[in-house]
Amino acid sequence: MLMKMRAVDDVFRRGRGANLAVVGIGSIPADDSSYYDLHPSSGQDRKTIEQSGAAGELLAHLIDKNGQLADYTLNDTLVSLTLPEFADIPNKIGVASGPSKVIPILSVMRGNHLDTLVTDEATAIRVIEAAAVAA
Repeated sequence: MLMKMRAVDDVFRRGRGANLAVVGIGSIPADDSSYYDLHPSSGQDRKTIEQSGAAGELLAHLIDKNGQLADYTLNDTLVSLTLPEFADIPNKIGVASGPSKVIPILSVMRGNHLDTLVTDEATAIRVIEAAAVAA
């Protein structure tokens, strides 16, 4: 119903037609994750998220370690561009830094969701090290 409202539809139409997107990459397991600020949840919900294999967040979608949608029911009810819609945007820039973002960044990169990553040197080194360990 919300998605059928003209104002909402207009925003999404503009988003789908964008030439550039700058997005954050969210951490899920970390205690300082802003995901839980936006989606208050019980301890059981957090367990469900952990069991879903969620390794990070992109556009409010929980993604697994390979950058694919995690098996989490709220992924189906988001008011957000879908990952395929996001993929159609020609220039996609992700921004994230810090130790809690290493696995989420690696997940987003494995999913091939970005054209450019903006991070700091220490985080970039940790992402490269994590990728080497996983390989």
